[in-house]
Amino acid sequence: MASRSDAEEALSAFAARLNEKSVSSRDVSILESKLDGPDGVVTVLLTKLWLPQMDPSNSLSILVHLVETYPQKYTSIAASAIRLDIEHKFDTTKMDTEQSYEVWDAIILALAKLLVAPNSDTQTGIATDAHAALLALCKFDKHEYHKSGTCQKLFQHLGTLWKYLQQQQKDKLRESSTAQMRIAALMIDVSLLGGKEIALAVSDDSGGIMNKLLHLALDFPNNDPLLQMTALDALEGLAAESKNCPMTNERAEFLLGNDRLHIGLLYLIGSSSEDVEFDTINGYAALRLITEICRMGISSSNSVIKSTKSKFYSLLESFQEALHALNPRGESERLSYIYAVSSLVASCATSTEEMSKAILQNTTLLHGWLSLLGRSSQPKLKSAILSSLSQVIEPSIWQDKDDACKRPSDYISLSLYHALGEANNQKDPTECVLASAKSPFVEERLGAYNVLRAMSSRGCCVRMLLLYKGDDGSSIFVEWLLNQDNESTNEGRQAKYKIVESLLADDNNIEGLISTKAFREMQLWIKRGPAHTTTVPWDLATE
Repeated sequence: MASRSDAEEALSAFAARLNEKSVSSRDVSILESKLDGPDGVVTVLLTKLWLPQMDPSNSLSILVHLVETYPQKYTSIAASAIRLDIEHKFDTTKMDTEQSYEVWDAIILALAKLLVAPNSDTQTGIATDAHAALLALCKFDKHEYHKSGTCQKLFQHLGTLWKYLQQQQKDKLRESSTAQMRIAALMIDVSLLGGKEIALAVSDDSGGIMNKLLHLALDFPNNDPLLQMTALDALEGLAAESKNCPMTNERAEFLLGNDRLHIGLLYLIGSSSEDVEFDTINGYAALRLITEICRMGISSSNSVIKSTKSKFYSLLESFQEALHALNPRGESERLSYIYAVSSLVASCATSTEEMSKAILQNTTLLHGWLSLLGRSSQPKLKSAILSSLSQVIEPSIWQDKDDACKRPSDYISLSLYHALGEANNQKDPTECVLASAKSPFVEERLGAYNVLRAMSSRGCCVRMLLLYKGDDGSSIFVEWLLNQDNESTNEGRQAKYKIVESLLADDNNIEGLISTKAFREMQLWIKRGPAHTTTVPWDLATE
C-alpha cells in the first residue's frame, strides 16, 4: 500500500487532470498502480469522503468519475465499500462523538444513482448496497433530529430519477420498472423510520414520491399488471407495526384517510360507485392491503383526527359490501378471504356501536368466514379460520404484553363465538372447537387451542367452558384439557399450558367451578411447566 504522502500526490495529480477534463485510461492505470488496484483506490478515497473541508482533491468527484467511466470495474467495489463505511461511521449506537461527518447532497445523489443504475440480474448486489447505505444515512438523519435534511434531499433526488425512468423508451421498460420498484422499496423503508419521514414522502415539496407509487398501484386501466402488483405489495409494507417501527400518527393518517388510496383499492376489488368487477389479476393484492389497513386501524383509529376516522369507517362499509360479492376459489384465495373478513369484523367490533351491530347481523359474511363444513382435508384452512376468530375475540394473546390493544366487548365476543356454532349446522360452538381439538392434524388442533385460550382469557366465557359436558355428557372440557395423552407435540403441549395459564388468572376465580383435584392439577401444571403430564380424568364439581 502506498504511503500517505504518495497517495495524496497520486490523488492530487489525478484530480488536476479531472478538472482539466483530460483524464485518460493511462491516468487511471497510473493511479491504480500507485494505490494497489481498484480496491486500493476506493479505500483511499473513502478516508476523505465525509470530510470535504479536508479534501482538496475532491475524492467524491474522482470516485463518481471512475464509477461512471469504468462501471464494470468500480461499481460493485464502490457500492460495497461505501455501504460498509457508512454502516461503521454512521452507526448511531457506536458513533464517535468527537468526530463529526457531513452528508453532502452530491453523495446522496451518487448513491441514488447506484440504486437505479444496475440493469442486470447479476448486479442486484450493487442496488442492495446502495439501498442499505442510504437507509443508514436516513437513520442517522433521524437520530440527529433531521439537521442535515438527508431524508428530504434523498426523496427529491429519487423523485427526479423516477420521473426520468418514466420517460424511458419501450425497449427499456423492464429495466425502468425494476428501478422504479427499487426506489419505492427504499421510500417505504425510510417512511417506516418515523412520522417526519412519511410526511416527507407524501409531500409534493419532496418530489411527490408517494404519489408516484400510488400512480403505479392504483391507476386504471393499467398496462403493466405485474408492476402494479409489486407496487401494491410495496404499499402493504406501510401497514407494518413492530417495536422497531411503531405506527406513527402521520402514517396512520395516510393509510386511514387517503381518499386516492381508498378509492383505488375499492375499484380493484369491485366495490366503487362505478360498475366494475373484481380485478382478476390484482384484486387479491388490493384485498390484502385493505385487510392490513383494517388491522392497523383497530389500534390506530382513535389517534387520528375526526375526518380521517370518518373516512376509515366509510372504507369499512364499502369493504363489507365488496366481500359479499366475493367468491374465493382455492386455498390461497380462501385464506385471503378469511383474513379479510376477520380484520373487517375486528375493526367494526371495536369502532362504533352501530357498526358493531351491523357486522354481527351480517350472518352471510360470518357464515362464509366461520364455516368448517366440507374442509376435512384442509386442516391448515380450518386452523386459519379458528386462529382468526381467536384474534378477534381476544387480540391481546397475539400481541406483546407491553402493547395496548382494543378489545371487543364481552357481548361481541360471545356473539362471535356462538356464530361459529351457527355457521356449522347450528352446533354448540364448544362442541365444534373440541372436535377440532381432537383432530389428527396438528394444524387444526393448534387453531382450536387458540380459540380456547382466547375464550379462557375472557372472564365472561370461562364458566361456559368449564361447565361444558356435551350432549352425551362425555365431552367434558376439563377432562379433555387435563388429559395430556391426547397431545403429543411440543407445540400442542405449550398451547394447552397457555389455556390453563389463562384459566388460572386471578380475575377468573375458577376454584368453585371445578373439583378440588382438577384445580390442584392445574396449579401443579403451572408450577411444573408445559412438560408436566397426567392421564387421570377429573370430574367436575357436583355442587
